[in-house]
Amino acid sequence: MSRTVHHVPPRHRVEPLHLPDGGGHLVTGHCLVELRYHAADLTRARRERRRPTPVLLVRAFRAHTFPRSLNARVDGPYERRARAALAVFRSTARNRLRAAPSGALLAAAEELDHPPTRHRHMNLW
Repeated sequence: MSRTVHHVPPRHRVEPLHLPDGGGHLVTGHCLVELRYHAADLTRARRERRRPTPVLLVRAFRAHTFPRSLNARVDGPYERRARAALAVFRSTARNRLRAAPSGALLAAAEELDHPPTRHRHMNLW
């Protein structure tokens, strides 16, 4: 059986947010609500021939999210251009490797070259 995790808005979070310097990631708050039975209440309810009373248990936690790992929208124009260029390179490389004869596949793969992406100040240059 699965449990539902509820999102807690920032204004309702109890703990202050402590991030290390330069933390460029987001923090989200969540709470997990459960109904549990105490062992003493189970034995008492069995003895009194009634249903046990559940106790509400709320577990709150914070999750650090990294937007790029979650396919978040990219804002910078350089980043969009770099991703578009990488997509074009991937499709071109895939088509060239598929069209290469079986004996020349290694040579066709060695001819593919894509320059590394350079990052600076959370953007590309």
